[in-house]
Parts: sequence; C-alpha cells; structure tokens
Amino acid sequence: MCAVTGLDAPEGRDLLISMLASRLPELGNIRRHGRTRLEMLEIVRACLQEPHGLPELVATLHDYAPNSTPVLRIRDLVVTTPVLAVLSEAELRALHSLLARVGHLDARGMLYAAAGDLPLPDRGVSTLREAVDFLAGANARADGLLPVMALVEHVLAALREADAHRPVADGLREWNDSRAAVLGLGAQLESLRAEITGGPAVPAPACLVIQLSRHGMSPDRYVLSHWHQIRPGPWRPERGEDQIVALGDVEATVERLVIRAEQEWAGRPGRPVLEFVLPLHLLNHPMEWLPMASQSSSATALCLSYPVVLRSLERMRAREFHRRWHNRWQRMTQDAGIVCHWDTTGRRGHDPVQWTSRLTADERLVSVALNAPPLPGPGGSQASLEAALRAGVPLAVWDRRPEPPGEFRRRVKKLIKGKAIELPQRLQQLRNEAATAAASQRDAHAGRHLAVLFDDPNRIVDWSAAPGADPEGARGGHDDEGDS
Repeated sequence: MCAVTGLDAPEGRDLLISMLASRLPELGNIRRHGRTRLEMLEIVRACLQEPHGLPELVATLHDYAPNSTPVLRIRDLVVTTPVLAVLSEAELRALHSLLARVGHLDARGMLYAAAGDLPLPDRGVSTLREAVDFLAGANARADGLLPVMALVEHVLAALREADAHRPVADGLREWNDSRAAVLGLGAQLESLRAEITGGPAVPAPACLVIQLSRHGMSPDRYVLSHWHQIRPGPWRPERGEDQIVALGDVEATVERLVIRAEQEWAGRPGRPVLEFVLPLHLLNHPMEWLPMASQSSSATALCLSYPVVLRSLERMRAREFHRRWHNRWQRMTQDAGIVCHWDTTGRRGHDPVQWTSRLTADERLVSVALNAPPLPGPGGSQASLEAALRAGVPLAVWDRRPEPPGEFRRRVKKLIKGKAIELPQRLQQLRNEAATAAASQRDAHAGRHLAVLFDDPNRIVDWSAAPGADPEGARGGHDDEGDS
C-alpha cells in the first residue's frame, strides 16, 4: 500500500480514507499519525476488524489507482490467500454423489446464494460439483460455517417441497449435521436454516433495473428510476437519481444508464440482465429493441447484448398479491417444467370467468401465453394479463402483433422448455436469431415481436420518491399507478 502512487502524501491518504468510509462508515475515524507507513497499518488493521473489510479495501484501492501494479498485488494477496482444507476427500466424494442426483437445480444460482460476499469464480459454474469444488477452497464465513455447508442448506431449501428427492435431502441434511457436530457449529447451522426457512435464497444476476411511472402532475411525462446490481449474489441494488422524462427521452436516457452500468461491471464476473418495471399501458412497448450507440451508424439493439425482460409496476406495489406471487415463483423455479395456461381471448367459446377461475385455483399454472397483446378493448388481452398478475403468475408471453402467427404456440413451448431461471438467456438467443436473420425474414421472425414478462418477487425495488427514502412512506407524486 505504501507503494501506491499518491498515498505517500497526506491528502492522498485523506482521500483514500474518505472513499473507504463511503463503503464502510466505521472506517471514517481511523487514527492519524502523519506518517505513511503508520497510517497504512491503521487502515489495514481497521479493515481486518470488519467482516468484509479486506475486499472493500481492494475495491477502494482499485478505484483510487486502477490496475496499478501495487493494487493488483494487493488484490492477489487478498483473493488468493491459501486456505487449509477442512473437508476430507471422502467427505467431498459423498457430497458430490448426493448432489449429482439433483442436477436440475440452478448450480450458478446456488453458488451465488452461498458465496455471499466471497469473490466469485472467474469462469462459469454449470454443475453443483463445480460449485462445491470452488467453495471448498474458500475461507469460512464470519460465523464460522464453511461456504460449502451454506451451499448444502440452499440446496435443501430448494428440495423442501419435492417428495421425489426426499432421500437426497435426508442425506444432505445428515452430511451437514455431521460437519457441524465435528466443527462445533451446531448453533450457527441452525441459525442459517432459520434464515432461509421460507425457501432458498434466490440470488440476483448483475442487472440494471429501469422503472417508469407516470408523473402525477404531468400525465404525459414519467418518473424514470433505476437500480444497479453490481455483481451476482444477494439482492443489494444501488439506486440512482430519478429523472423526469417524456417517452421520447427514454431511449437516450436508457443508453446513458447502460453505459454507466457497464463502467461499474467492468472486470467483474456475471452476465448482466436488463429489466424494465413498467405500468400496464407501457408493457407492449418493445423496450428490448432500444438502440445502443444510437448516434453512430453501427447502432445495435439492447437485446443483442443483454437478456431483456419486463416486470409489472402495478403488482410490485400491490402487496396483497405478493404471497401468491412468491408461491408460484417458487414452484416455477423448483419444478422440472413450466406449466402454461393458454389464453383464449378472441376465440370462439371464450369464457373469461372459467379461464380466470382455473388460473386462480391451480398454482401449478405458473405462466400464461396471451392470445393477443395486453391492450384494452375487445381485441386485446389486457384483462387476461391483469388476472394473471393478481393470481401471482410470474411469467407471461405474448406476440406484440395484433394477431399471433401460427407458430406462436410452438415458439412459446420451446422458450419455456428447460430451467426457468435460464429463460432470459433463451429469450436473448431467440432475439439474436431474429436480428441476424436474412433481410427478407427479419421483420417476420418471432424473436422480433415476442414480449416476455419474467417477474421475480424476491427482487422488489424501492419505488418511493427519492433514493434512500422509506418505501413504506409517501409515494412522492406517483399517484395514478400501483393501485389495484
């Protein structure tokens, strides 16, 4: 640290401490000595006393002197500190054998949930075995539990409702209980179980969430809010400043926000996702095709670089629907397949009461495919989408054209086949196919018109008036949306 350019001067150390204090407020009162080495020792000592102090120190030094040789060396020392093996080869083999029987679970998501604030692997993780092997080389958590034990608990939470996997769950629970008994960590393990008793922690991807809500005093203008999740893992989005925009300003504003987000994502692992939280009347707008590099001749659509999905503003604000929403999301992400309820709007014999009643009564129906865009009136399926949102359905698919083409059902079935958590990536692939199709086929390709609402109830954003305000407090002028 003494070799970092600028830290040999008092004003440089003042700046570093101020930057650290913005991440860890407890470090704002570091004792000062007026000498470089002594103050470096005070900074390191203070960081060692905080659970995530050293990673925050590395991140702050990287902001202060990005990619400088001393900072890169410090990062290597913090990230690659040797860890003594606690688990034997036999213990790991037993765990691998159990986890191999639940390969349908989201290995990457389980890893991010268990890792917490640990540094993430540089390469992708596709199996639970790979997740175990990575976490087995990581230091214990602040409470003493091994990260591998946390991974097992998240797997157990995901299997809680699955009777078919009861033998595997029993084996995993016994494995964790045995490790806790040997290490004297029974109380810590029970605490973790209580923490995730409502279901597995659902890690968020690195993402940018953009919300539009109509401005209460100017109906033709919108409050554009945004949240930035820097890395995959626990949902800890950072809110940016709100902006007042007209619909015509959204394109340029989103482009600036994406560029700023990429500057934060630089050098971090993850596959960022873009999410638009929209009121019902904007859900049919093709946000995924907003251009990037719009001022150049090589402009490309957002959906070519990111999975882009829609979310419902009204439902996010209507807490009376959240329990059912959580129930169906949990079922969708744990079951091997996605069960779809097909809309019958506009067809002969359409019975909206029967359709809605069946959807409400059967929680296995976790997605709907609309027979028309969600627009009001006899030609739209807005009523069907509203019924699905009230029932807690987290996934809705429709074609933005007035009438879906003959291949619509086949396309939807292909899209929802596979792990639910990977659906945004499958959607991006479909849109890429549309964008790269021959010119004569491009506009007619289903990927050009398919809209997907993929709404995770575990990632609620604060929709109040200003960053940091109480989400349960005043709505700050957003007075015409969110009431159901």
